[in-house]
Amino acid sequence: MPRMRIAVDARSLCGERTGVGRTLEGLYGAFTRLFPGDSVVLLSPRPIALPGVLEGRVEVRPPCRPRLPGTIWLQTIAAIEAVRAGADLFHGPLGILPMASPLPGVATIHDLTPVLFPEWHDRKNVAGFAPLLPATVRRAGRIVCVSRATRDDLLLVCPEAAGKAFVVPNGLVPAPATGQGAGLGAPPSQPYVLSIGTLEPRKNHERLVAAMESIWDRRPGFPDLVIVGGTGWGMPGFDERLSRSRHAARITRLGWVPSERAVRLLRGARLLAYPSLYEGFGLPALEAMAEGIPVVASSSSSLPEVVGDAGLLPDPLDQGAIASAIERANDDASFREAAGRLGPERASLFTWESAARATRALFAEAAA
Repeated sequence: MPRMRIAVDARSLCGERTGVGRTLEGLYGAFTRLFPGDSVVLLSPRPIALPGVLEGRVEVRPPCRPRLPGTIWLQTIAAIEAVRAGADLFHGPLGILPMASPLPGVATIHDLTPVLFPEWHDRKNVAGFAPLLPATVRRAGRIVCVSRATRDDLLLVCPEAAGKAFVVPNGLVPAPATGQGAGLGAPPSQPYVLSIGTLEPRKNHERLVAAMESIWDRRPGFPDLVIVGGTGWGMPGFDERLSRSRHAARITRLGWVPSERAVRLLRGARLLAYPSLYEGFGLPALEAMAEGIPVVASSSSSLPEVVGDAGLLPDPLDQGAIASAIERANDDASFREAAGRLGPERASLFTWESAARATRALFAEAAA
């Protein structure tokens, strides 16, 4: 197999690492182990917080000066830097490729929400994705879709992607050692339902909170709610709404937390509540299943693909259905026992090693 040098748009490794950043960590952690003859160079307009698993395994190019907005950087400096770095191929893990690059390209598309539901995003997110998607589809040698649902959406929006779009599911990043590190914080002492996800409309926090309030109205002793996730977009006034809740004392919002603390919170939770309106994949559900934690996800988009029969999948538009599923996941001993067994079995099907092998094959096809 000929060696390859891959230039990667690594903007998702800047700042707080959320979904796409964690997939980049998992993919290239496995990639560099499996294909040590290849080399990877990470490009970004801002400083990168390099995950430990990638230290010493990848090259990081310094940020450009002056600093440019991400979309402008991708379409100008990134293409130049990739050529200067001697890359054979450009990987766009945020779904968009540089249009003027002479290098073959592979784009990874996580979801189509900026196109299908632009009202869920701020203008910057939409402007940096939706207008450039058709050109990326034309330019890409291959396109990675992280679920069948994402591929179906892509073919609906861009039928010309047929023949070059392939499903490569995400994997499971091994849980970090939690230890007793300073600043990690102990999980709450009271039983709690855990929600993990950046605050944005599609994560459905409003209905989740309303569902929990309806449960507490009837059952004062039901577990509390802990919400983990950074402040995203499209949710002005959400913190004020929580403070005005008739059950405000039962709701804790922690904001973004590092992965070590997220794992501790997950392991201490009664269940994960993830009733998202739309997911390209759904890593938090996979991570909860791997720990044997009962999952309440939703019947939307990719989540049935990921969760299968290991969790509950209520209609995310039905607040009552969400509440009923949460109560069952907390109360039903037989379901909880089954989730503890089926969840890890299901999660073991999704590995970054498999994703890295499939992605490497697509890289080779695109570069041929």
